[in-house]
Amino acid sequence: MKRQVFIVWFFIFIVWAFYRAKFILPESVDEFIVKPLIFLVPPLFLVWVWENKKLKELGISFDVKSFLTDVYIGVVLGIILAVEGLMANYLKYQKFSFEPVAAVLLAGGIGSFLLINLATAFSEEVLGRGFLFGRLYKVTGKQFPSAITASFLFMLLHLPVMFTRLHLTGTALLFYPASIFLMGVTNSYLYTFRRNLVLPILLHAFWNMTVSLYL
Repeated sequence: MKRQVFIVWFFIFIVWAFYRAKFILPESVDEFIVKPLIFLVPPLFLVWVWENKKLKELGISFDVKSFLTDVYIGVVLGIILAVEGLMANYLKYQKFSFEPVAAVLLAGGIGSFLLINLATAFSEEVLGRGFLFGRLYKVTGKQFPSAITASFLFMLLHLPVMFTRLHLTGTALLFYPASIFLMGVTNSYLYTFRRNLVLPILLHAFWNMTVSLYL
């Protein structure tokens, strides 16, 4: 099973890197169509079709009471991330600059921005936490090494966008992958704690919004 994890990850990494290098399509196409096809189809096929297991194996489950608790915790963590983002915004511009917010609103509005970030978070959390971390933890029984390994692999999946679309330089080139890695480790523990992906998805979406708006 451990070997399966690395094979699936490597396949996804190669396909995703090729796509990022060869195609530049609207973000909505990337996040609603291409990323789900590349990130979700391989683990879903393996678990749901090949192994004939339920989607809960990937952290995809729903319980109303648990969902409301996850939303509450997610909003609180989202507020903390927003405060962190404002501080980073001030440090970067030496004042509070809301030009990134205006750019988002002009690009399609806060509603579409939120939907895109939720779609991104869903695809990436099913792969990063539900599949990579979940499988490694199940095989080894060791949470910390599994979280570190899965988060590192997850971070590597973001390298193509760093060099093909974001064109990061300076401290951002270090901060961006480091923050992705730390978020991955945090979400691995949240996934273990809540036993579903709702809270990791919400935290991931809020993190994406903070980075997009303020960094």
